[in-house]
Amino acid sequence: MIRGKKKMSTALSAALIVSMLATGVIVAIQGTTTLEVAKSAGDKKVEVIK
Repeated sequence: MIRGKKKMSTALSAALIVSMLATGVIVAIQGTTTLEVAKSAGDKKVEVIK
């Protein structure tokens, strides 16, 4: 019984780490796209001012 529980906790911690990594990647991708959108919006504003 004890061995089975240890395997479960190991699997759970591994799943947690994987999900955290995935969340970090998604946040990073969203952050870069948001930055790019802001940059392109800024460029458009500059063109309008010109």
